[in-house]
Amino acid sequence: MSTGSATKVYAIIIALVSFMSSQVLSQEPTAKTFFDIGITDNNNAEYSEAIDEFNHAITLKPDYPEAHYHLGNAYFNLHRYDEALEAYKKAVKYNPRYSDAYFSLGILYSMLSQDNNAIDAYKKVIELKPKHSKAHYSLGNAYFESRNYEKAIAAYNNAIKVKPKYAEARYRLGLSYLKLRKTLLSSAKKEYKALNKLDKELAADLLKNIEAK
Repeated sequence: MSTGSATKVYAIIIALVSFMSSQVLSQEPTAKTFFDIGITDNNNAEYSEAIDEFNHAITLKPDYPEAHYHLGNAYFNLHRYDEALEAYKKAVKYNPRYSDAYFSLGILYSMLSQDNNAIDAYKKVIELKPKHSKAHYSLGNAYFESRNYEKAIAAYNNAIKVKPKYAEARYRLGLSYLKLRKTLLSSAKKEYKALNKLDKELAADLLKNIEAK
């Protein structure tokens, strides 16, 4: 190839690259663009900035469940719980099978002492993911807080079926047996023996409660 031809080819390549770059720069940002920036901000604990980015994404795509969910997480991290609650609700509205959003709703409802709403949210998680051990455990906690100890026991047992070495679930199960008084004291002692092999500290605390009865 002659020097003149090579120069011409080189000039064409430069022109094409310049054209493609200008086309990319002229494109409008998409909802996904703002969403990705929001995720980075969230990961860097820049929650206020993340909120702005997720809201930009939602403006472009109102039915964007992931954007609503992560917007809820950003609000949650800033202790703006009412706004987090609304964001999680919209996430499940636009994706009724969004188990992570239902679980976050359950956690938030529990924090706000809305036990019945928390129970419904955890049940939805379990419906979608029957082997979600944390959902079974959290459901047990919600029942425990509402003093429905028999249902709490069932939920903790389900958590243990999924995750046999779930120390916290065994601890709470033992406490639930104690709440049903002496008729289930033997069951509490059984849980203490199992728990003692998994977590000495929790086992010691459970034993103190047993001995206080």
